[in-house]
Amino acid sequence: MIGFARLGLTGHQAAKLGYAIGAEHWGHGCATDAARTIIDFGFRELKLHRITAAIGPDNASSIAVAKRLGMQYEGRLRDHVFTNGAWRDSQLYSVLASEWNDAAG
Repeated sequence: MIGFARLGLTGHQAAKLGYAIGAEHWGHGCATDAARTIIDFGFRELKLHRITAAIGPDNASSIAVAKRLGMQYEGRLRDHVFTNGAWRDSQLYSVLASEWNDAAG
């Protein structure tokens, strides 16, 4: 196993995207492929309306994945996550089913 991608259901037809890839596999498109597959599953099979991703502001690679997938920046969530003994902000990105269907053709 080189990593994972998941959707956490958050409300009516909504989910949050999460993924992690082992460092030795970074830079090969694995995160993008895994996220694309799980987003597609969420919209096509689960009939979701909205999928979000909350990403650390310093995580440029993950932000690039979100943008590559057509996710739109919505704003900064202040003190959103408590990690390693401190609060950190997140940047919120989202994609809607209509945007995904348009992009997928």
